[in-house]
Order: sequence, then structure tokens, then C-alpha cells
Amino acid sequence: MNPFHYGSIVRGDYFYDRKEESDRIISTLANGNNMVLFAPRRYGKTSLVFKVMEQLETMGFTCIYFDFLPVYSIESFIISYINAIRKKQTNIQRMVKLISGAVKNIRPKIGFDNFGNPELSLEFTENQVSAQTLSDVLDLPEKLASSGKKTLLFFDEFQEVTKLNKYGFENLLRSKIQQQQQVNYLFLGSKTHLLSEMFNNKNRAFYNSAFHLQLGTLPQLDTIAYLQSKFELSGIKIEKEEALYLIEQTGDIPYYIQLLAAEIWQYMITSQTLVTYKIIDTSASRIIELKEDYYHELFDRQSEMQKKLLIALTCSGENIFSSHFTRQYRLSAASTTQKAVLSLMDSGIIDKNNNTYFISDPFFKRYLQNYA
Repeated sequence: MNPFHYGSIVRGDYFYDRKEESDRIISTLANGNNMVLFAPRRYGKTSLVFKVMEQLETMGFTCIYFDFLPVYSIESFIISYINAIRKKQTNIQRMVKLISGAVKNIRPKIGFDNFGNPELSLEFTENQVSAQTLSDVLDLPEKLASSGKKTLLFFDEFQEVTKLNKYGFENLLRSKIQQQQQVNYLFLGSKTHLLSEMFNNKNRAFYNSAFHLQLGTLPQLDTIAYLQSKFELSGIKIEKEEALYLIEQTGDIPYYIQLLAAEIWQYMITSQTLVTYKIIDTSASRIIELKEDYYHELFDRQSEMQKKLLIALTCSGENIFSSHFTRQYRLSAASTTQKAVLSLMDSGIIDKNNNTYFISDPFFKRYLQNYA
């Protein structure tokens, strides 16, 4: 069985390090404060949050995870939000009673799935969800916590909350958070520039509302030790220098470290026992070959300016709005570059760490270096 794991939430022995960040999150939330977690895509934010949730639940907190990404309407938010809360309740009858008493325009019903397990369904009694109904739903975590057990809400892909702003959602949620005494929140998302705007712009509802934590790359020595121990389980050895080279090829991004390591293991498991530079390069090339059609289509659908910027970012991501950078890579005016940057960031193709921009997928970057 492949000892490396990617593509879903990493748990157990597959998750390593982040102890300092875990302790910081736990301390902040346990002491009654809110937090926003910033990090580029594929840095393991969600995996870290699930690990933190496990630890907090052993401390007596009720932890509710909610992902804003699938939300497409106010109704879909309410249904998904109530179901997320329901998952943490062992007494479905209590949940039904609570909703019936707290949310006037929703009728909860208990049904049963194909296996005979009870499940909750909701019926809206108004043609259009009112502000009062939304307000009542956002009060539910506080009412559930009234028994004395504090509740923690983990809002993933929180930047997507802007889809609900026509209902005044940000302002309403901020108001609820200020009023609630038994509930605290952690916000995270994959579009860091949008999340940063929400929490750093003084004209936005969530300005100065939470402690900030920036998630960086993993310590390389810890990653090397992890790679060596995992490969060793299958009788494969990787020296420190080769492990560092593997990390370099993946941009030191946790998801891609696991992806390349898994490909290397798959390539070697039946015939070789020592990881070499050549094997790392071959495995990286195999990943690019498997994704070549996708990368070609991804690059092809970008505008001419975005293509130029992507090619430039394969060389450097610093001072990209300077006149020197513009001349060197034959770009247009800085304002045009800014528009291209925002478009590429919105689509998740590039990201920003401190003041440096980079291509989110290191294998796409390698594809561009080799083929564009």
C-alpha cells in the first residue's frame, strides 16, 4: 500500500508537523477568541483544521465544520448549515424541537434512510427566505451551546460568503458573532487575496474581528524525516540531498510533496530501493504527462496577457509590477498586469505569499517551462 496520501483530508500518520500552528489555533479558540487562517492552496489548511478539531473535541468542545464552496443560494446555505449542526447532535428529537422553537418559518421533519437511520428534512413555509429566518438559523449554534458545552464553528472557503451578500449576510453574521457568548469561529479559505480583503479592509464587516495566522511551508528537516521514514516502510531509501531536491521540485507545498513521493514509490516499489535525482525527475515528468491535456487546455484558455504573465512567473514572482519586470518580460502597463493577476488568482492558477507571486501548481509551472 502506498505510504503517501494526497487528494483528500490527510489524517493520522499521513499528517506530520504543524504542532506550533495547532497549538496556536487551539489556544486562541479555547480562550474564547476567533481566528482567520491564511495560506495558499494545497498547504494543508483543511487537514490541519480537522486535526485541531479532533484535539478540541477531546477537550470538551463541540466542533462543527462547514464548507461554503457548495453553497449557491440562501436556501442551500440554510439546509447545509443545519445539517452540519445536526451531525454533531446525538439526539435528533432535541434538534427538531430546537429548530421548531427557534426558527418559525422552517418545519423540521424526521425521516429514515434506506438503512433505517433517522435523517432530518426541512420544509420552508415562506416563498422567499426572510432576513428573520436567516437570523434565526445563525442563532442555532448559540442555543445548542446553552447547555454549557461551548461550540466552535470552522468555516472553510469562507471567501465564498460573498455569494450571499445580497442578503446582507456578512453584516448579519458579524453581528451574530459579536452577540454570541458560547460560540467561537475559525475562518479559512483557498483564495487568500479575497480572504485578506475581508479581514483587512476597514470598510468590510469582518475588519479586525479575528486573530490572524499565516500558514507557511513545512520545516524542511521535518519533511525530510517524514519522507525517509515513509519510504523506509517499503525498504526504499532516500538520502537527505535527494529529499531536498524532491521538496524543491514541489515548491515545498505539502500536497505536491505527497503527490510526487507517491509517484516515486509507485515507480520504484517492484524493482529499486534507492531514490535518485533521475528517478525524481522521471516521476515528475510522469505526473506532467498524465496531466498534459489538462495543462494544455488550462494554458490555452488564458488571455494573451495572462499567458505572458504565467511564462514570466516561471522565472520570477518578485516585483512583478515594476517597470523592470514589465520590460524584461514584455508585459503591458502595470494596470493591465494587475487585472491579469486578479483573474489568475480568482481562478486559483497563481497565488501570493508575502509579496511574491507564484504558480500554484509546481507541475504546471514545470509544464510551462518545458512546453510553452
